[in-house]
Amino acid sequence: MSNLNTSAHMTERRSELLAELFFQELGAAFISRPTSQDLGYNLLVGIPNIKKGINTFAVEVKGTEKDPGPRFALTRRNFDRLAHSNVPGILLVVDVKRSQLYYGWLRPNESQGRQSALVSLVELDGPGREAFEKQLRMADRGVAVAG
Repeated sequence: MSNLNTSAHMTERRSELLAELFFQELGAAFISRPTSQDLGYNLLVGIPNIKKGINTFAVEVKGTEKDPGPRFALTRRNFDRLAHSNVPGILLVVDVKRSQLYYGWLRPNESQGRQSALVSLVELDGPGREAFEKQLRMADRGVAVAG
């Protein structure tokens, strides 16, 4: 069996594909993958906002084969890299068995712990999806220009 066909790799790949399909359904202006493995995110996504601009988000995608529950542990390194960036970070957890998605914003003041960060998750069902899409399309999601 090839390393590319392990169960963990297949779960990871399926979760990334479901994430890409989800952002395509939201009308993403672009979805790109980093050219380096160590950036801490899997996708860079651009969503048109309500003022005709583009909001950009770094998305860390994690796959699981069961319901992740209300919180998901993310390595401290990945959490810090996205939570302390000028691009808003999103954790997208995908239950690949049920094709169910969950999200959590990666904000520095919402995590505690030394080795890992516990990120609160919201299920992307009907009301959760509508609220998330509204947050993505807000025109003031960016950061102030330095200087």
